[in-house]
Amino acid sequence: MSTAPLWMAHLPHRPDVTLATATVHCLDGGSESWLAAWGAQTRPHPDACRVDAAVIDPHGPAAAVSWVWPDSTARPLFDDPSVVHAIRRLTWVPHLRAVTTLTADPVHFAGSLLSTDPTTAAGWPGWWSMDPFTRLGPRRRMLVGPGLLSDRVAVLGPGTQRRAGAPWPSPW
Repeated sequence: MSTAPLWMAHLPHRPDVTLATATVHCLDGGSESWLAAWGAQTRPHPDACRVDAAVIDPHGPAAAVSWVWPDSTARPLFDDPSVVHAIRRLTWVPHLRAVTTLTADPVHFAGSLLSTDPTTAAGWPGWWSMDPFTRLGPRRRMLVGPGLLSDRVAVLGPGTQRRAGAPWPSPW
């Protein structure tokens, strides 16, 4: 994988050139949409935010995703106690696969993505309510098609700090 930052956006139409793209079915209503990821030094789409590279896998399986997306005018600072508390509470959420916060600039929390296997979410409806980021903005429950998200078990912690404005838990 390149050393360029990775970006992700939830879009109403399939974008032309991406690193990985998958269809999205929103369980909370709405029409079919897309999640797309790019590797680029600059923002490839106005709605794109940086994500941890470990969550992107162009060969990954389908996933159930809890996507939190605060309004751009109401994004808290990453150091805000509510963001730090939500990151710490992730250890209480079982069966996590791809996990990342989203960053649009070096200091603000722009959202989060938590995923699990679709059969886990279908068999345990309470899984959705365990997302600690829902206190920070509106959440969408999504079924994401194959070809975008990693299926590896999420490695969280021990720290909650980011480096150089990168999304958490990115090591760079």
